[in-house]
Amino acid sequence: MNVKQFLCAGMTGALLVAGLTACAPGAPEVDPSDVAYQTAGVTRDTVLFTVDGTEVTADEYLFWLLQSVASAKQSGYLADDDAWEEELNGVPTAEYLKEDARNTSVLYTTVSNHAAAAGLTVTEEEQAEADAELETLTQRVDSYYGMTLQEYLDQQCISEAAFRKLNQVPYLARSLQTQMEEAGELTAQDADLDAMVEEAGYYKAKHILLAFPENEDGSAATDEQKAAVKAEADQILAQIRTAADPLVEFDKVMNERSDDSRDENNQLYAPDGYLAYAGQMKPQFESAAKALAVGEISEPVETDYGYHIILRQDFTDEERQQLRDSMAAIYPDYAMSKLNEQWVEEAKVEVKPAYEKLDPNSFYKNMVAFAEQWQEEKAAEEAAQATASPAPETGTPAQSTEPAPGATGSGAQ
Repeated sequence: MNVKQFLCAGMTGALLVAGLTACAPGAPEVDPSDVAYQTAGVTRDTVLFTVDGTEVTADEYLFWLLQSVASAKQSGYLADDDAWEEELNGVPTAEYLKEDARNTSVLYTTVSNHAAAAGLTVTEEEQAEADAELETLTQRVDSYYGMTLQEYLDQQCISEAAFRKLNQVPYLARSLQTQMEEAGELTAQDADLDAMVEEAGYYKAKHILLAFPENEDGSAATDEQKAAVKAEADQILAQIRTAADPLVEFDKVMNERSDDSRDENNQLYAPDGYLAYAGQMKPQFESAAKALAVGEISEPVETDYGYHIILRQDFTDEERQQLRDSMAAIYPDYAMSKLNEQWVEEAKVEVKPAYEKLDPNSFYKNMVAFAEQWQEEKAAEEAAQATASPAPETGTPAQSTEPAPGATGSGAQ
């Protein structure tokens, strides 16, 4: 699992809720280091929901919620407070982000549950690898940010124990997939591979291109020029459709008239059509081609190049087998991904009142304020240490045994 960079300071308008960390009369004592309570108002061991009976606490869930909000911001959403009142994919922003984070929690929990049911645990070698990666992370955050590991994790709103637990899940997922592959549970049939080809967006088509003219001054084709090309395309299409054999006529006109690329002998480079993947062709071309049944011919389709008359084709046996072979290599990963989606969809999730009350907007603002407060305290501490340090003797320059975080040259990379 890739570790996300901690929240950067510098974001404005974030203040901790007054009195949030204070214990109300009759309330249980709260660990003052519990960042979840400071920022979300729930202790890290509070159960927010269960997944097939397994409890998910705030310690794990808030980590994913923070990632969801940060990801939305990095993608250009949530630019200001007004954006929180809008919708994402037709769902109120707060609910969308809560559900997105919950789905990630559900995935990690269901993978762990299925691994446990299969008798799988993290091996000693895998644990040693995870420990080594965590040690590397510890050194990096110390070198880059002057933080301890727990200070870094505090700004991810997660304890070290929960962080270690989440980092074990990818190992369990890998072992689970290996076990299923060995048992033949992830073996692909031709129908499975064909479905992958379809989902990947592969299709085959040939076309007659009537290109827009190139004006001498470099300007784009005028509306009148485009209309003339469209009129010719309509005439050619009518000619093809009224022919005794439209497919034969299509090829005849294509080889004689199409403005598609040709070789030095004026022969089309792709007279047998294009085997294309999603995103390879212009969007208008791709949409029109995929909307056709095999053997069907389109109306003229406009792109930047001109007008296209498209004939949807079927794959040859050789092409289909080549596509199947390419999909077979990645089928186990694909099938496991689909199985994970199924587990998340079928999981029985029961949310608790504490989850319902969570406000992602307030939580994120409080996390930003927490990061800012930490930086302010760190700066004050460093300033105090600098003031308390004795001045070097005259003629003896002060020496530093470690480069400052982010320094160039011999600094940490």
